Amino acid sequence: MPIDLASDVRDVRLFHGVERDTLLRLGAKSEREETFAEAMIVAEGDLLDHLHIIRQGRIELFACSPRSRTTIALLKPGDCFILAAVVHRAVALMSARTLGQSTLLHVHAGVFRSALQSDRRLLLNVSMELGSGFRGMVRNLRDQKLRSADQRLAAYLLRLSLEQDNEYEVVLPVRKQLIASYLGIRSESLSRAFHDLRAIGVSVKAERVRISDPAALAQSANVDQIIDNSTT
Repeated sequence: MPIDLASDVRDVRLFHGVERDTLLRLGAKSEREETFAEAMIVAEGDLLDHLHIIRQGRIELFACSPRSRTTIALLKPGDCFILAAVVHRAVALMSARTLGQSTLLHVHAGVFRSALQSDRRLLLNVSMELGSGFRGMVRNLRDQKLRSADQRLAAYLLRLSLEQDNEYEVVLPVRKQLIASYLGIRSESLSRAFHDLRAIGVSVKAERVRISDPAALAQSANVDQIIDNSTT
């Protein structure tokens, strides 16, 4: 049944300032889905029929080869996927699965592309979203090329603290195994990194991480205040 996007996506960056008529058109061809944990939403090589928007839950974007598997991105409510493939009418370069019970909105890809031609604000939002996604990928690549395992974990914890607006304690949003894959390290390397960071006041209990000295953590990660603290 049609979705009232005008009231349902107020917190989604992609639709900020978009004309109501556009949202009504998109909503008429949208679907809501309640999914279970570990549900495959997109597979590498798929030609996407829909743009997917997360309302509740977390999504892992990942890629596989015959011998390995890696986490490319971890998405949260308000994020959409896989925008570049939808805009370009191209196959997905990564797979997507739910990490727990989730609520997703599926917006028809063809209607979405048509709306880009008539709504300048939606077109601007798409360009901003793609730009932010690219910068996020570059930031992650910089981490993996320029930082040690300890520094990657430290930088990740600092980003979580910004996201959760708490510089002294963060809640890990996903399992540690996935965090390790996202950071490009092995699970045992992540455990060692947590152990090493104890020396500067980091302690972990289950999914909660206490940061007693944020300044020391930032120094250990060799944080660049301009690059690492940018939100775009």
